Amino acid sequence: MRRIMKLGALTLGLLLPLGATAAAQAAEPIPFTITDHVDFNTGVFTFTATGPLCASGTFEDDVRVEAFANSEQARSGGGNLLIRSTYTCDDGSGTFDLLKHLQLTFTEEGFTNVGPVEILGGTGAYAGIVGHGVGVGGTDTATGIGAGTTTGFITEHP
Repeated sequence: MRRIMKLGALTLGLLLPLGATAAAQAAEPIPFTITDHVDFNTGVFTFTATGPLCASGTFEDDVRVEAFANSEQARSGGGNLLIRSTYTCDDGSGTFDLLKHLQLTFTEEGFTNVGPVEILGGTGAYAGIVGHGVGVGGTDTATGIGAGTTTGFITEHP
């Protein structure tokens, strides 16, 4: 029994410094904001950003799923989209990918959208970046212009 206790104390003594190192390396979440500007007439999608993300660039949406979840949503003029967006930085620092789970509500002027967003890696300075947030936006169908704001936190940054 004494031998097991010594072994346990030795193991604990070896592992404690590792835990302290891991805790010291864990970074605090870093807030970010991405503001999207969409012109459906020209097909130009641009953004500005804060936090550890690049200041500006362009993005491309790839709609993966379109769904009208139930008849109540269909009657109210709403639906759901799953979009994978790739943001390319103007400064050449890399790209980062967002997965957007958006709920649409159609209005007389166009539509609004809201939903959770995940940052799922990228390239260059953003390889391995991870984060989450919420996106809110809308589009005026008469002008073809849309805008949105995503706010959240980066939880892992290379």
